[in-house]
Amino acid sequence: MGDRIAHALTLARLVAERPDPLAPLGVGELSRTLGLTLSTTSRLAAELERVGMLERAGGYGGYRIGPAAIRLSGRAAAPYAGAVRFALALAAQQTGETVCLAGPAGGTWRIVASVASAWTLHSPADVGGSADEAEGAIARAAADPAGGIRESARGRAVEVAAPVLTPDGECVAVLAVRLLVDRARGGVPRARRALAAARHELERSVADAGDREDAPPPAASQGVATGIPAALRVLDALVGGDATLPALARATGLGPDRVHRILRAARRAGLAAVDPAGRHRIPWGLHAWHRAVAEPLLIERGTPLVRATAEATGECAFLTVLRGMRSFTLVEELGPAGEGLRMASWIGRPHPIIGSDGGPALAHDLDPERLAELLPARHSAHEVAAFAERVRRVRRDGVISFASIEDAGLFSISAPVRDAAGSVVAAACLVGPVDALRPRARELEHATLSLASAASALLLFGE
Repeated sequence: MGDRIAHALTLARLVAERPDPLAPLGVGELSRTLGLTLSTTSRLAAELERVGMLERAGGYGGYRIGPAAIRLSGRAAAPYAGAVRFALALAAQQTGETVCLAGPAGGTWRIVASVASAWTLHSPADVGGSADEAEGAIARAAADPAGGIRESARGRAVEVAAPVLTPDGECVAVLAVRLLVDRARGGVPRARRALAAARHELERSVADAGDREDAPPPAASQGVATGIPAALRVLDALVGGDATLPALARATGLGPDRVHRILRAARRAGLAAVDPAGRHRIPWGLHAWHRAVAEPLLIERGTPLVRATAEATGECAFLTVLRGMRSFTLVEELGPAGEGLRMASWIGRPHPIIGSDGGPALAHDLDPERLAELLPARHSAHEVAAFAERVRRVRRDGVISFASIEDAGLFSISAPVRDAAGSVVAAACLVGPVDALRPRARELEHATLSLASAASALLLFGE
């Protein structure tokens, strides 16, 4: 049974840990990768579909990540999500280069979060992509965390990496900056300084998470579970925090021997790890899963929601996401803007977060008192203070309406969209002429909140 669970969890990981976990992956390819027969792989995939770890996609025998896997990833990442957002944004602001975070997954390392450089020519780091190059700085920092910050070069790109350690000195993730060789002379020293500051932010979060209480006992009987459902029950309990085997047995209602076998299978599959003190945890490599699906899901399933909101209100509607400290419009529905007027499309166009329609909502999770650390120096103290006050309004009211200073005549209403980790990853916006929207502000705020709630549900927030 242990082998079967290990094979099933490995199959789920192979489907989920890609840059696009929503793309169909056939059982034929999975069976070859796992070294299992086609019939065995098909049965395992069908079982994973029944528990929500996979869902069917494409033609016959195709699968993609399922809602249970997205929820698992989000809950595992939640304790660190705020610190990850701030640390990467801070390093990106200080360097101007691509910044990423890598985590372990099944004996490999994967990019679990990133902020791309705004430079036209830059070194990429796609969420879900491999970070396992043997001589790369990420791999070297992970292999020898006591060695501190490492550097490597490949082709025309340089990678600078620093391990993220627990208080006991165990490496749980690696922070990295990627840049062009042409910018390395001044860029590498900046990257080293930025990584030191960002690493401090993350390690403080890791230490705080380690201080949480052990996994709680179940509130009520959870019924009988065997095989894959039992394994998922253990993993669901494990995302509540690092836990010992007895605590997990109490939390799941399963016998200690059974939990031990499941944990051993999960470690073989790369979905669990154990520290020297015997506390089990979810590896950070899983944190990529829910982040990798956020934008594709908003485009795939959010487009009809945006269209319906625009039709119901008669106004222009948008879904915009946060990339670094810029907003980026993913979905829009442009309605009539008034006689003689036309709303310009923002699809695919980045915009500084200050001055963006959804900017205050997108910055919801950031400490208003520390925004100045993340914003370009070109913004005056007055501009930063005004933006911080708008962020406070969103945090207080859940929605914000304002007339744009930067884009005269425009009125914006926005509300935050949350992902499976509870992090704000997008903003739902209604935009139009001031004289048309301001008198309807209360009504349109409700419509914006409804759009934000529906978009959050697509990303499995609160489930």
